[in-house]
Amino acid sequence: MEFLRKRGILLYLLILFAHCAFIYFELNEWRFYSKLLLVPFLLFLFLIQYSGNRSSKNFLLPFMALLGSFFGDLLLAFDGAQFFLFGMLGFMVTHISNSLYFYSLKGITMAKANYAKFALLCLSFACSFVVFSIKENAGAFFVPIIVYMCLIGIMTILSANLAESSAFNHSAIHFFVPGAVLFVLSDGLLAINKFNLQDSSLDVFVMLTYGLAQLYLVMGYYKTKY
Repeated sequence: MEFLRKRGILLYLLILFAHCAFIYFELNEWRFYSKLLLVPFLLFLFLIQYSGNRSSKNFLLPFMALLGSFFGDLLLAFDGAQFFLFGMLGFMVTHISNSLYFYSLKGITMAKANYAKFALLCLSFACSFVVFSIKENAGAFFVPIIVYMCLIGIMTILSANLAESSAFNHSAIHFFVPGAVLFVLSDGLLAINKFNLQDSSLDVFVMLTYGLAQLYLVMGYYKTKY
């Protein structure tokens, strides 16, 4: 167990890079199983690293976020419109849980929300670009994607808001904001690739940014001092 505490991040990165290699070389069976290892490994890492009260929201909300991600990954591993939709719902649980977690650490005071306002400005441009890029091809998924983007946007804004707090500035800058931004980048690439480009080589970048996003968030969960 001590080995995993010290080397868990390195082992996770090896799994992530192996998964990206399986995507690149089109080893689909290996790709399926390696993808389903990512979040459970991070969940286990979170469980062995977290030293706080396990009945508190500081534990339960991240736990729910990771569970949502696992079921999202599982469902998105299968082909079909229904799996894509329910996979999105899994990740909506992730973003709602993370939003509640960030908000519980620091609520938004508009007079002192400079980082949150800057995040809102940046996200407005990024999300608008994605929306107008996929609008013609998204079909019935367009409205669910809008809802999803609103949720991931709120999560990112709330992570940026933590940078205003002296208690959580370090965690926000080093873990939560990078994780949220990488999540937005990954999902934006996923949407554009799925509905417009359909380039299988971009799946590597989608999964690399996603895997790093989850790692940053998990490190933030257990490294933050409450």
